[in-house]
Amino acid sequence: MYYRLFSLDEARKLLPELQRVLRQMQEAKTALTQLQARLKLTRPHTPERRALEEEARFLIGSLEADKAYLDQLGVHLKDLDRGLVDFPARLGGQVVFLCWQLGEPDITYWHPLTGGYAERRPLPQAEPALQPAPPPRASPDACEAR
Repeated sequence: MYYRLFSLDEARKLLPELQRVLRQMQEAKTALTQLQARLKLTRPHTPERRALEEEARFLIGSLEADKAYLDQLGVHLKDLDRGLVDFPARLGGQVVFLCWQLGEPDITYWHPLTGGYAERRPLPQAEPALQPAPPPRASPDACEAR
């Protein structure tokens, strides 16, 4: 279903890059919205109109390239305006989404694949599927055999 499942640590390591890319995308979207408003007021077949259309194509291409980059990383962009992304992960034996939003200091929520932001739940504090496994301990019987 998903070509990549993230550990919590892997997802956390991507946060600085995601912050950069999401802010860049939000700025491009804002600029595109403003440019589209200007285009509505500009007469057709003028140099100004052609320049605005070229700038719009550039911004659209930039947004598409950034979205493709997120897809390549295995991150699912859910809502650009909110900076909301999901990371496919395994939690307690099931595949879920780790859920993070721009402005949050860490990934602390998850939701089922069929759910969304409204179904976010706090991550368990010591979920074995998301935390490194502790080193194996010798059983008490093994110590007695010595």
